[in-house]
Amino acid sequence: MNPTLWMVLSIALAIAVVCVGCRSAAVSGGGLIGAHDLALARSAPADVPPPPAGSETEKAAVARFVDFYREYSTASIRRGVRDLYAYDAYFGDPFKGVTGIDAIEAYFLRMAEPVVACTFVVTSVSRTAEGEYFIPWVMDLTVKHAKKNPLRALGVSHVRFNAQGQVIFQQDYWDSSVLFERLPVVGVLTRYVKRRLED
Repeated sequence: MNPTLWMVLSIALAIAVVCVGCRSAAVSGGGLIGAHDLALARSAPADVPPPPAGSETEKAAVARFVDFYREYSTASIRRGVRDLYAYDAYFGDPFKGVTGIDAIEAYFLRMAEPVVACTFVVTSVSRTAEGEYFIPWVMDLTVKHAKKNPLRALGVSHVRFNAQGQVIFQQDYWDSSVLFERLPVVGVLTRYVKRRLED
């Protein structure tokens, strides 16, 4: 195949993948960024107070969060998602933003379908004076179609808890290029761009 045509097709597919991910926000108002901004404004700590710093409610909320993500599977989702998240919570990641416990549970279950094993190791928990939590983690993921080629990614969750200790806002930031690198055409382009940036 002509190298120029190959590059054009790769770029077109990469753009299509990104556009499909960005249009998937379940909240109206500007895609993922609009959904994020709306949820951020709606869950401001001044309006939705977090648990008091150092309280038993805060300790239990953080422990519940860490425990829920320790082993990410359909069973753990069904067992714990409704305890961890408030009924009107927002969850966002590099691919989608969803609002409401039913939408969060459905999204998590759909994302867990191809998973053989997925763990998150939380490396620390930081709280700002205003009640914002930043929780860095390491994800190890093995999926059914690539059992011999597990993924590892670094990420961080920006979390807000309500006074009862339930998550009302969570935005995950992580290097999703580790997934794109595995796609046949997009992977070539992703690896090429990453190599060029490292030079």
